[in-house]
Amino acid sequence: MSLKFVWILSGLALLAALWLVGGLVYFRDIPYGAVPIEEQINLAVMAALSSATAIRAATVRGSAEDKLNQVIITGVVLFGTYALIILMGRYFFSRLVLSTAIPSTLLLSVLIIWLRHRSGGVSVAVIAPLVKPRESKVDGAVVLHNPDSDFRSFDLLLVDLHEPVSGEWARALSRAMLSGCRVRHIQDHLEELSGAVSIKDFELEHLPSTNQESYIEIKRLMDIAGVIVLTPLALVLIALASLAIVVTSGWPVFFIQQRVGLGGRPFRMWKLRTMRPCADGAKHAAAVPGDNRITWIGGILRRTRIDELPQLWNVLKGEMSLIGPRPEAHAFHNDYTEVHPKFAYRCLVRPGITGWAQVNVPPSANADEALTKLRYDLYYVKRQSIGLDLRIALRTVWTITHGSGVR
Repeated sequence: MSLKFVWILSGLALLAALWLVGGLVYFRDIPYGAVPIEEQINLAVMAALSSATAIRAATVRGSAEDKLNQVIITGVVLFGTYALIILMGRYFFSRLVLSTAIPSTLLLSVLIIWLRHRSGGVSVAVIAPLVKPRESKVDGAVVLHNPDSDFRSFDLLLVDLHEPVSGEWARALSRAMLSGCRVRHIQDHLEELSGAVSIKDFELEHLPSTNQESYIEIKRLMDIAGVIVLTPLALVLIALASLAIVVTSGWPVFFIQQRVGLGGRPFRMWKLRTMRPCADGAKHAAAVPGDNRITWIGGILRRTRIDELPQLWNVLKGEMSLIGPRPEAHAFHNDYTEVHPKFAYRCLVRPGITGWAQVNVPPSANADEALTKLRYDLYYVKRQSIGLDLRIALRTVWTITHGSGVR
Protein backbone atom coordinates (compact mmCIF):
# COMPACT_ATOMS: atom_id res chain seq x y z
CA MET A 1 0.00 0.00 0.00
CA SER A 2 1.48 3.37 -1.03
CA LEU A 3 2.07 6.15 1.51
CA LYS A 4 -0.25 8.44 -0.43
CA PHE A 5 -3.09 5.90 -0.14
CA VAL A 6 -2.44 5.62 3.61
CA TRP A 7 -2.81 9.38 3.98
CA ILE A 8 -6.04 9.38 1.97
CA LEU A 9 -7.51 6.68 4.21
CA SER A 10 -6.31 8.49 7.34
CA GLY A 11 -7.83 11.77 6.20
CA LEU A 12 -11.16 10.16 5.36
CA ALA A 13 -11.21 8.31 8.69
CA LEU A 14 -10.64 11.56 10.59
CA LEU A 15 -13.29 13.28 8.51
CA ALA A 16 -15.80 10.45 9.03
CA ALA A 17 -15.29 10.69 12.79
CA LEU A 18 -15.75 14.46 12.65
CA TRP A 19 -18.98 14.23 10.69
CA LEU A 20 -20.29 11.39 12.88
CA VAL A 21 -19.84 13.47 16.03
CA GLY A 22 -21.26 16.55 14.29
CA GLY A 23 -24.28 14.60 13.02
CA LEU A 24 -25.03 13.20 16.47
CA VAL A 25 -24.98 16.71 17.92
CA TYR A 26 -27.00 18.26 15.08
CA PHE A 27 -29.74 15.59 15.06
CA ARG A 28 -29.77 14.80 18.78
CA ASP A 29 -33.40 15.94 19.21
CA ILE A 30 -34.75 14.46 15.95
CA PRO A 31 -36.13 10.88 15.95
CA TYR A 32 -34.47 8.36 13.64
CA GLY A 33 -36.03 8.45 10.18
CA ALA A 34 -37.59 11.89 10.68
CA VAL A 35 -34.70 13.92 9.25
CA PRO A 36 -35.98 16.03 6.30
CA ILE A 37 -34.57 14.99 2.93
CA GLU A 38 -33.22 18.48 2.19
CA GLU A 39 -31.17 18.41 5.39
CA GLN A 40 -29.80 14.97 4.49
CA ILE A 41 -28.78 16.27 1.05
CA ASN A 42 -27.17 19.37 2.55
CA LEU A 43 -25.14 17.29 5.01
CA ALA A 44 -24.13 14.82 2.29
CA VAL A 45 -22.91 17.60 0.00
CA MET A 46 -20.96 19.30 2.79
CA ALA A 47 -19.38 15.97 3.76
CA ALA A 48 -18.40 15.38 0.12
CA LEU A 49 -16.81 18.84 -0.17
CA SER A 50 -14.93 18.31 3.09
CA SER A 51 -13.76 14.90 1.87
CA ALA A 52 -12.50 16.35 -1.41
CA THR A 53 -10.57 19.05 0.46
CA ALA A 54 -9.09 16.48 2.87
CA ILE A 55 -8.05 14.24 -0.02
CA ARG A 56 -6.34 17.24 -1.61
CA ALA A 57 -4.45 17.83 1.65
CA ALA A 58 -3.39 14.16 1.68
CA THR A 59 -2.18 14.05 -1.93
CA VAL A 60 -0.92 17.53 -2.92
CA ARG A 61 2.85 17.72 -3.39
CA GLY A 62 5.37 20.46 -2.67
CA SER A 63 6.55 22.34 0.38
CA ALA A 64 4.34 22.81 3.45
CA GLU A 65 3.43 26.32 2.30
CA ASP A 66 2.67 25.08 -1.23
CA LYS A 67 0.38 22.39 0.18
CA LEU A 68 -1.42 24.80 2.48
CA ASN A 69 -1.98 27.31 -0.32
CA GLN A 70 -3.30 24.61 -2.65
CA VAL A 71 -5.68 23.29 0.01
CA ILE A 72 -7.02 26.80 0.73
CA ILE A 73 -7.62 27.36 -2.99
CA THR A 74 -9.38 23.99 -3.25
CA GLY A 75 -11.63 24.78 -0.27
CA VAL A 76 -12.50 28.26 -1.58
CA VAL A 77 -13.38 26.89 -5.03
CA LEU A 78 -15.47 23.95 -3.74
CA PHE A 79 -17.38 25.72 -0.96
CA GLY A 80 -17.65 28.93 -3.00
CA THR A 81 -19.20 27.05 -5.93
CA TYR A 82 -21.68 25.35 -3.60
CA ALA A 83 -22.62 28.70 -2.04
CA LEU A 84 -23.17 30.16 -5.52
CA ILE A 85 -25.41 27.23 -6.49
CA ILE A 86 -27.44 27.72 -3.31
CA LEU A 87 -27.89 31.44 -4.00
CA MET A 88 -28.84 30.96 -7.66
CA GLY A 89 -31.21 28.04 -7.06
CA ARG A 90 -32.44 29.18 -3.64
CA TYR A 91 -31.87 25.72 -2.27
CA PHE A 92 -32.00 24.78 1.40
CA PHE A 93 -28.85 25.12 3.48
CA SER A 94 -27.99 25.23 7.16
CA ARG A 95 -25.99 28.22 8.40
CA LEU A 96 -24.85 26.12 11.37
CA VAL A 97 -23.53 23.32 9.15
CA LEU A 98 -21.87 25.72 6.70
CA SER A 99 -20.20 27.83 9.40
CA THR A 100 -18.98 24.67 11.14
CA ALA A 101 -17.89 22.68 8.09
CA ILE A 102 -15.58 25.31 6.55
CA PRO A 103 -13.31 26.01 9.57
CA SER A 104 -13.33 22.36 10.68
CA THR A 105 -12.33 21.23 7.18
CA LEU A 106 -9.51 23.79 7.11
CA LEU A 107 -8.26 22.69 10.53
CA LEU A 108 -8.46 19.03 9.50
CA SER A 109 -6.50 19.77 6.32
CA VAL A 110 -3.83 21.64 8.28
CA LEU A 111 -3.62 18.66 10.64
CA ILE A 112 -3.17 16.23 7.74
CA ILE A 113 -0.44 18.39 6.20
CA TRP A 114 1.30 18.72 9.57
CA LEU A 115 1.14 14.94 10.16
CA ARG A 116 2.52 14.29 6.69
CA HIS A 117 5.49 16.51 7.40
CA ARG A 118 6.02 15.08 10.87
CA SER A 119 6.15 11.56 9.45
CA GLY A 120 8.15 12.09 6.28
CA GLY A 121 8.60 15.77 5.56
CA VAL A 122 9.11 16.88 1.96
CA SER A 123 10.94 14.56 -0.41
CA VAL A 124 13.50 16.73 -2.22
CA ALA A 125 15.99 16.02 -5.01
CA VAL A 126 18.73 18.32 -6.33
CA ILE A 127 19.44 18.02 -10.06
CA ALA A 128 23.23 18.28 -9.89
CA PRO A 129 23.89 19.13 -13.59
CA LEU A 130 21.45 22.06 -13.32
CA VAL A 131 22.86 23.79 -10.21
CA LYS A 132 26.18 25.32 -9.24
CA PRO A 133 28.48 22.77 -7.51
CA ARG A 134 28.49 24.71 -4.22
CA GLU A 135 24.66 24.62 -4.12
CA SER A 136 24.24 20.89 -4.74
CA LYS A 137 24.46 19.95 -1.04
CA VAL A 138 21.07 20.61 0.55
CA ASP A 139 20.20 19.06 3.91
CA GLY A 140 17.84 16.09 3.47
CA ALA A 141 17.93 16.23 -0.35
CA VAL A 142 18.89 13.43 -2.74
CA VAL A 143 21.35 14.41 -5.48
CA LEU A 144 20.38 13.15 -8.96
CA HIS A 145 22.66 13.08 -12.01
CA ASN A 146 20.69 10.96 -14.49
CA PRO A 147 17.75 12.39 -16.53
CA ASP A 148 16.29 8.86 -16.70
CA SER A 149 15.81 8.75 -12.89
CA ASP A 150 12.38 7.98 -11.45
CA PHE A 151 11.07 11.33 -10.16
CA ARG A 152 7.68 10.09 -8.95
CA SER A 153 8.79 9.68 -5.34
CA PHE A 154 9.87 13.33 -4.98
CA ASP A 155 7.80 16.37 -4.00
CA LEU A 156 10.37 18.94 -5.20
CA LEU A 157 13.13 19.00 -7.79
CA LEU A 158 15.64 21.77 -7.19
CA VAL A 159 17.39 23.45 -10.13
CA ASP A 160 19.02 26.78 -10.88
CA LEU A 161 16.54 28.40 -13.25
CA HIS A 162 19.28 30.72 -14.50
CA GLU A 163 21.36 27.79 -15.78
CA PRO A 164 20.93 26.51 -19.39
CA VAL A 165 18.89 23.29 -19.75
CA SER A 166 19.66 20.64 -22.37
CA GLY A 167 16.91 19.00 -24.40
CA GLU A 168 17.39 15.75 -22.49
CA TRP A 169 16.91 17.43 -19.11
CA ALA A 170 14.02 19.54 -20.42
CA ARG A 171 12.15 16.33 -21.35
CA ALA A 172 13.02 14.79 -17.96
CA LEU A 173 11.72 17.83 -16.04
CA SER A 174 8.54 17.82 -18.14
CA ARG A 175 7.89 14.17 -17.21
CA ALA A 176 8.49 14.99 -13.55
CA MET A 177 6.04 17.92 -13.59
CA LEU A 178 3.38 15.83 -15.33
CA SER A 179 3.73 13.22 -12.57
CA GLY A 180 2.91 15.89 -9.96
CA CYS A 181 6.45 16.79 -8.92
CA ARG A 182 7.21 20.50 -8.57
CA VAL A 183 10.32 22.10 -10.03
CA ARG A 184 11.71 25.01 -7.99
CA HIS A 185 14.62 27.41 -8.08
CA ILE A 186 17.11 26.14 -5.51
CA GLN A 187 17.62 29.58 -3.95
CA ASP A 188 13.87 29.85 -3.29
CA HIS A 189 13.96 26.53 -1.46
CA LEU A 190 16.97 27.54 0.64
CA GLU A 191 15.18 30.78 1.57
CA GLU A 192 12.12 28.81 2.61
CA LEU A 193 14.20 26.52 4.81
CA SER A 194 15.72 29.49 6.64
CA GLY A 195 12.62 31.72 6.51
CA ALA A 196 14.81 34.66 5.49
CA VAL A 197 16.23 36.19 2.31
CA SER A 198 19.72 37.32 1.40
CA ILE A 199 19.71 41.12 1.61
CA LYS A 200 22.53 41.35 -0.93
CA ASP A 201 20.64 39.27 -3.53
CA PHE A 202 17.15 40.71 -2.92
CA GLU A 203 15.80 42.85 -5.76
CA LEU A 204 12.40 44.37 -6.55
CA GLU A 205 12.05 42.06 -9.55
CA HIS A 206 11.72 39.16 -7.07
CA LEU A 207 8.38 40.46 -5.84
CA PRO A 208 5.22 38.67 -7.04
CA SER A 209 3.46 40.35 -9.97
CA THR A 210 0.27 38.27 -10.14
CA ASN A 211 -2.77 37.85 -7.89
CA GLN A 212 -1.55 40.60 -5.57
CA GLU A 213 -4.63 42.81 -5.92
CA SER A 214 -7.00 39.98 -5.01
CA TYR A 215 -4.75 38.96 -2.10
CA ILE A 216 -4.66 42.53 -0.77
CA GLU A 217 -8.47 42.81 -0.99
CA ILE A 218 -9.02 39.45 0.73
CA LYS A 219 -6.51 40.31 3.42
CA ARG A 220 -8.22 43.65 4.09
CA LEU A 221 -11.56 41.87 4.51
CA MET A 222 -9.90 39.39 6.87
CA ASP A 223 -8.41 42.30 8.86
CA ILE A 224 -11.83 43.89 9.31
CA ALA A 225 -13.41 40.56 10.26
CA GLY A 226 -10.57 39.91 12.72
CA VAL A 227 -11.05 43.31 14.36
CA ILE A 228 -14.80 42.68 14.72
CA VAL A 229 -14.17 39.27 16.34
CA LEU A 230 -11.39 40.47 18.66
CA THR A 231 -12.89 43.81 19.75
CA PRO A 232 -15.22 42.58 22.57
CA LEU A 233 -12.40 40.73 24.35
CA ALA A 234 -9.88 43.47 23.53
CA LEU A 235 -12.05 46.18 25.10
CA VAL A 236 -12.29 44.21 28.35
CA LEU A 237 -8.52 43.57 28.46
CA ILE A 238 -7.71 47.20 27.58
CA ALA A 239 -10.04 48.47 30.32
CA LEU A 240 -8.47 46.20 32.95
CA ALA A 241 -4.93 47.01 31.79
CA SER A 242 -5.68 50.75 31.78
CA LEU A 243 -6.91 50.56 35.36
CA ALA A 244 -3.74 48.66 36.37
CA ILE A 245 -1.53 51.26 34.66
CA VAL A 246 -3.27 54.19 36.40
CA VAL A 247 -3.13 52.52 39.82
CA THR A 248 0.53 51.47 39.57
CA SER A 249 2.17 54.35 37.67
CA GLY A 250 -0.45 57.02 37.00
CA TRP A 251 -1.29 58.75 33.75
CA PRO A 252 -1.09 58.65 30.75
CA VAL A 253 -2.57 55.25 29.88
CA PHE A 254 -1.71 55.27 26.18
CA PHE A 255 1.57 55.72 24.39
CA ILE A 256 1.00 57.33 20.98
CA GLN A 257 3.92 57.58 18.57
CA GLN A 258 4.28 58.50 14.94
CA ARG A 259 5.37 55.50 12.88
CA VAL A 260 6.16 54.87 9.20
CA GLY A 261 3.41 53.02 7.35
CA LEU A 262 2.52 51.83 3.85
CA GLY A 263 4.42 53.74 1.19
CA GLY A 264 6.40 55.62 3.84
CA ARG A 265 3.33 57.55 5.00
CA PRO A 266 3.36 58.56 8.68
CA PHE A 267 0.56 57.59 11.07
CA ARG A 268 -0.08 57.69 14.81
CA MET A 269 0.21 54.23 16.36
CA TRP A 270 -1.51 53.48 19.67
CA LYS A 271 -0.17 51.28 22.47
CA LEU A 272 -0.81 50.89 26.17
CA ARG A 273 2.01 52.58 28.08
CA THR A 274 4.46 50.03 29.50
CA MET A 275 7.34 52.39 30.42
CA ARG A 276 7.74 55.24 32.84
CA PRO A 277 6.88 58.58 31.17
CA CYS A 278 9.89 60.30 29.60
CA ALA A 279 10.87 63.79 30.63
CA ASP A 280 9.75 66.54 28.27
CA GLY A 281 12.06 66.74 25.28
CA ALA A 282 13.80 63.45 26.09
CA LYS A 283 14.57 61.20 23.14
CA HIS A 284 12.86 57.82 23.07
CA ALA A 285 15.21 54.84 22.72
CA ALA A 286 14.34 51.27 21.75
CA ALA A 287 13.80 48.85 24.63
CA VAL A 288 16.69 46.53 25.48
CA PRO A 289 16.79 43.36 27.65
CA GLY A 290 16.44 44.28 31.33
CA ASP A 291 15.39 47.87 30.51
CA ASN A 292 14.67 49.59 33.84
CA ARG A 293 12.21 51.99 32.19
CA ILE A 294 9.65 49.18 31.90
CA THR A 295 7.19 49.08 34.80
CA TRP A 296 6.31 45.75 36.43
CA ILE A 297 2.77 45.88 35.02
CA GLY A 298 4.31 46.92 31.68
CA GLY A 299 6.40 43.77 31.69
CA ILE A 300 3.24 41.66 32.03
CA LEU A 301 1.50 43.59 29.24
CA ARG A 302 4.50 43.13 26.95
CA ARG A 303 4.80 39.38 27.60
CA THR A 304 1.09 38.85 26.88
CA ARG A 305 1.07 41.41 24.00
CA ILE A 306 -1.95 43.12 25.59
CA ASP A 307 -0.14 46.46 25.14
CA GLU A 308 -0.58 46.05 21.35
CA LEU A 309 -4.38 45.66 21.43
CA PRO A 310 -5.16 49.40 20.88
CA GLN A 311 -3.63 48.96 17.42
CA LEU A 312 -6.86 47.24 16.38
CA TRP A 313 -8.04 50.82 15.89
CA ASN A 314 -5.15 51.43 13.48
CA VAL A 315 -6.10 48.22 11.64
CA LEU A 316 -9.74 49.31 11.34
CA LYS A 317 -8.61 52.67 9.90
CA GLY A 318 -6.48 50.88 7.29
CA GLU A 319 -3.18 52.24 8.63
CA MET A 320 -2.08 48.77 9.73
CA SER A 321 -2.90 45.12 9.15
CA LEU A 322 -3.17 42.30 11.65
CA ILE A 323 -0.11 40.75 9.99
CA GLY A 324 2.84 42.53 8.42
CA PRO A 325 6.25 44.03 9.23
CA ARG A 326 6.24 46.00 12.50
CA PRO A 327 6.14 49.76 11.83
CA GLU A 328 9.24 51.64 12.94
CA ALA A 329 9.42 55.09 14.50
CA HIS A 330 10.51 57.81 12.05
CA ALA A 331 13.92 58.31 13.63
CA PHE A 332 14.75 54.59 13.66
CA HIS A 333 13.40 54.11 10.13
CA ASN A 334 15.58 56.90 8.76
CA ASP A 335 18.66 55.69 10.65
CA TYR A 336 18.25 52.09 9.49
CA THR A 337 17.57 53.13 5.89
CA GLU A 338 20.78 55.15 5.85
CA VAL A 339 22.75 52.04 6.83
CA HIS A 340 20.64 49.50 4.86
CA PRO A 341 18.81 51.22 1.94
CA LYS A 342 16.67 48.13 1.29
CA PHE A 343 15.07 48.70 4.70
CA ALA A 344 12.68 51.03 2.83
CA TYR A 345 11.22 48.01 0.98
CA ARG A 346 9.38 47.04 4.17
CA CYS A 347 6.99 49.90 3.38
CA LEU A 348 5.74 48.06 0.27
CA VAL A 349 3.12 46.35 2.48
CA ARG A 350 0.95 47.51 5.36
CA PRO A 351 2.71 47.23 8.72
CA GLY A 352 1.21 44.72 11.13
CA ILE A 353 0.52 44.04 14.78
CA THR A 354 2.42 40.79 14.36
CA GLY A 355 4.62 39.56 11.55
CA TRP A 356 7.09 36.97 10.26
CA ALA A 357 10.06 38.73 11.87
CA GLN A 358 8.21 39.01 15.20
CA VAL A 359 7.69 35.25 15.48
CA ASN A 360 11.29 34.48 14.47
CA VAL A 361 13.60 37.08 16.05
CA PRO A 362 13.44 39.59 18.95
CA PRO A 363 12.67 43.28 18.26
CA SER A 364 15.60 45.30 16.93
CA ALA A 365 17.40 47.89 19.07
CA ASN A 366 20.24 48.84 16.69
CA ALA A 367 21.20 48.76 13.01
CA ASP A 368 22.78 45.29 13.18
CA GLU A 369 19.69 43.73 14.78
CA ALA A 370 17.53 45.62 12.26
CA LEU A 371 19.46 43.93 9.44
CA THR A 372 18.67 40.49 10.88
CA LYS A 373 15.03 41.46 11.23
CA LEU A 374 15.03 42.88 7.68
CA ARG A 375 15.93 39.46 6.22
CA TYR A 376 12.68 38.06 7.66
CA ASP A 377 10.57 41.11 6.77
CA LEU A 378 11.69 40.98 3.14
CA TYR A 379 10.94 37.25 3.10
CA TYR A 380 7.35 38.17 4.01
CA VAL A 381 7.22 40.99 1.44
CA LYS A 382 8.42 38.55 -1.23
CA ARG A 383 6.22 35.58 -0.28
CA GLN A 384 3.11 37.15 1.27
CA SER A 385 0.10 34.87 0.96
CA ILE A 386 -2.93 33.70 2.92
CA GLY A 387 -1.04 30.51 3.78
CA LEU A 388 1.93 32.42 5.22
CA ASP A 389 -0.45 34.72 7.13
CA LEU A 390 -2.09 31.67 8.68
CA ARG A 391 1.31 30.30 9.74
CA ILE A 392 2.19 33.64 11.34
CA ALA A 393 -1.14 33.75 13.19
CA LEU A 394 -0.60 30.24 14.62
CA ARG A 395 3.00 30.99 15.60
CA THR A 396 1.89 34.26 17.21
CA VAL A 397 -0.46 32.32 19.50
CA TRP A 398 2.45 30.02 20.39
CA THR A 399 4.76 33.00 21.02
CA ILE A 400 2.22 34.72 23.27
CA THR A 401 1.55 31.59 25.34
CA HIS A 402 5.29 31.14 25.90
CA GLY A 403 6.04 34.84 26.47
CA SER A 404 9.06 34.78 24.15
CA GLY A 405 10.53 37.49 21.94
CA VAL A 406 9.84 40.31 24.40
CA ARG A 407 12.03 43.24 25.47
